[in-house]
Amino acid sequence: MKIAAVCVNVSTKIDTKVFDYHVPPSMEEVLRVGCRVQVPLGSQLCDGFVVDFPNSSEAMNLKEIKDIIDKEPVISQEMVELALWVSAYYLSPLHKILEYILPPYARVQKEKWVKLEDACSLGELTQTLALLDSLLKNIIEALSKGPQKIDKLIKRFGANCNGALEDLQSRGVLNFYWQFTPLGKEKIITCFRAKVNIEEKIAEQLKRAPKQMEVVQYLVTNGPQSKAQLTNILGINNNILAALINKGIIEKYEFREQRLPEVHEEFANNVVLELNNYQKEAIKRINEALDAEIHTTFLIHGITGSGKTEVYLTSINAALKRGRGAILLVPEIALTPQIIGRFKSILGDKVVVLHSNLSQGERLDAWESLRIGQAKVIIGVRSAIFAPVQNLGLIIIDEEHETTYKQSEPEPRYHAREVALKRAQLSNAVLVLGSATPSIESYYFAQKGEYGLIEMPERVTKNSLPDVKVVDLREEFKLGNKSIFSRALSEAITEALNKDEQIILFLNRRGFSTFVLCRECGSPLKCRNCSISLTYHAATLEMKCHYCSYKTRVPPRCPSCGSSFIRYFGTGTQQVEQELKLIWPQAKVTRMDVDTTGNKNAHQNLLAVFKKGESDILVGTQMITKGLDFPNVTLVGVIAADISLNLPDYTSGERTFQLLTQVAGRAGRGAKKGQVIIQTYSPDHYSIEAGKKQDFLQFYQQELAARRVMDYPPFSYLIRILVTDYHEKTVIVYLEAFSEIIKKDFVDNVEILGPAQAPIGKIKNRCRWQIILKGKNLELLKNAALYGLHQTLKGETNKTLRVILDVEPQSIL
Repeated sequence: MKIAAVCVNVSTKIDTKVFDYHVPPSMEEVLRVGCRVQVPLGSQLCDGFVVDFPNSSEAMNLKEIKDIIDKEPVISQEMVELALWVSAYYLSPLHKILEYILPPYARVQKEKWVKLEDACSLGELTQTLALLDSLLKNIIEALSKGPQKIDKLIKRFGANCNGALEDLQSRGVLNFYWQFTPLGKEKIITCFRAKVNIEEKIAEQLKRAPKQMEVVQYLVTNGPQSKAQLTNILGINNNILAALINKGIIEKYEFREQRLPEVHEEFANNVVLELNNYQKEAIKRINEALDAEIHTTFLIHGITGSGKTEVYLTSINAALKRGRGAILLVPEIALTPQIIGRFKSILGDKVVVLHSNLSQGERLDAWESLRIGQAKVIIGVRSAIFAPVQNLGLIIIDEEHETTYKQSEPEPRYHAREVALKRAQLSNAVLVLGSATPSIESYYFAQKGEYGLIEMPERVTKNSLPDVKVVDLREEFKLGNKSIFSRALSEAITEALNKDEQIILFLNRRGFSTFVLCRECGSPLKCRNCSISLTYHAATLEMKCHYCSYKTRVPPRCPSCGSSFIRYFGTGTQQVEQELKLIWPQAKVTRMDVDTTGNKNAHQNLLAVFKKGESDILVGTQMITKGLDFPNVTLVGVIAADISLNLPDYTSGERTFQLLTQVAGRAGRGAKKGQVIIQTYSPDHYSIEAGKKQDFLQFYQQELAARRVMDYPPFSYLIRILVTDYHEKTVIVYLEAFSEIIKKDFVDNVEILGPAQAPIGKIKNRCRWQIILKGKNLELLKNAALYGLHQTLKGETNKTLRVILDVEPQSIL
């Protein structure tokens, strides 16, 4: 009998299991890899994914698969293979990965039902139940009317219903089963069209039915119409339409409407641009790799404004002409309006978009359009790397250095760049990584020859990079300037406004004040659930925690000492916006941060306002630092460059340089010269000095030297073991035991950093401690992490303890 390997959804603290099952003869012809099935596991039925058909099994007495949920595979064999790799590489449960990449149309709501066994005789049951209690009798009577949801029975008969149902099941009276209801549905539109022209005989036939005649005239004149359109415009009812159908004058038909996200007209751009020599050379190398149909990886290091987007567009067009599909990943939803506007203007309906701000229906239609080959290109954030692009030939990751490409919560904790590399290998596709500030690791691999390096050192407009001035805020304070804005930045803002030029101001903190402090005892007002300060939001007069969403009003007195001397410290985007309006009341200010972009289409609507020139100043967090192209922006101001620099993370210098260089690149992209003003308390730090010069190589050499001394990536690998629980002692005891196991068995090959409290020691009332495993061999590190996990969780009964393995973490906060 045929054997199927099924990944079953029975998560434990260690992993998710794959079990072997016999395939019933009736299923052998239809069951394929990627189908979901129901299988027995212990005394219950579980759902799972078929991931393989092994020739043999080491298990004895295999059980049979009970049912097939999907008639067709919901995940292709190629994507199952990719999921297996992601599971092994990131030590993530396979079932969580398969659920994560499940297409929208296949996502289901799982509900438990119960029904009477077919063989049961209701009369005999009623007589038997006369000797039993009334609850069993009531349940049987309810089920005699047909299957029932378990939840409804419990709601009707109370919590004791569970025990009664189990009793009846043990007697063979009833049976439990799962029902799966799709969460996403295709949008089917009912339409009508005229079958005849308005001839004399039709007019005569409908002489006594003026409303019917009106419908026919409208359909002949305007073409097919939906039922909703006819009802709204003509005010007709179903009887009129039914009468015309019966007379054979009109016909009804249905079609699937594709729900596409709106692209603001401001971002439509079909202008054919002339490429410079650097762009032509980049495209030539990518085309040669496409022709070879062998996996190749390129790193495009192009300064801001060097025309990387046109290289992407031309390369994707080249892939399409060769019959191959393409994926373009962007790090932020904020980047999609401009890119989608440009790509759709050139490639039309071959392009779809995928990100979290789309509706369920829009995601479903985009996914389905790719699956059937109607669309060939997807633009999206990191999850789009799993999209079902047919005959994939090209993957492009824009701003490849961005940390948003690494998923941290929830599982799977994958990096889209590494997954893209594996998927490109599986598909013999070309992978292109692009950035003005490549990650240290990517540029290091390019220098070693593992990636092909493409340099684009000139702006396409022939303009030079903007002039950059660094302002020492310590000196500003000595001179008595306590404003958010240095004198240099204030003068530059005034000058730009007088010239009707636009301004971008960057601050990587949302809110009004970054913390609220008692001036008498010095205690900051902290979140009651997390070990971080609350952020004050002036718009709602509330203090909010940006980790657990706890919010409260500012107390009249300090909770610690009772003092009334409460003061707001620090600066957030809301406060910058307010100060701008006070100092430059004539200026129109737009703010972009998490608080202003929560609604659908908010990103593109705010950017469209700025692009049209209806706003003078754009204030925002990191979502405005990259990819945006506004020719009239001549001034960029960085309010506080030290925010990312002072984070307790080995990548803080790299993040600071990248942010400064990227946001500086928004200035002077048109015909006018740009300038950038960076405000900082650390003007001598090498990342800020290199950012001032916009000199990537200078920064890369200094950062790489520091990494080599400290033996951090790319010279080593890291795995973070983060443990959380409501009781700190539980966490510490667990990590100490974990650490001792690793020291005992892997002491020569694994360096252990910790145990130590995480930089953010508590979130949502859960205490957070961690250890970092560091070593030269990633497979050995993973073996050590898994071994420590299995040993420490063996026999563990604490249900609140949570252990997180993060392979190659992007942050240790």
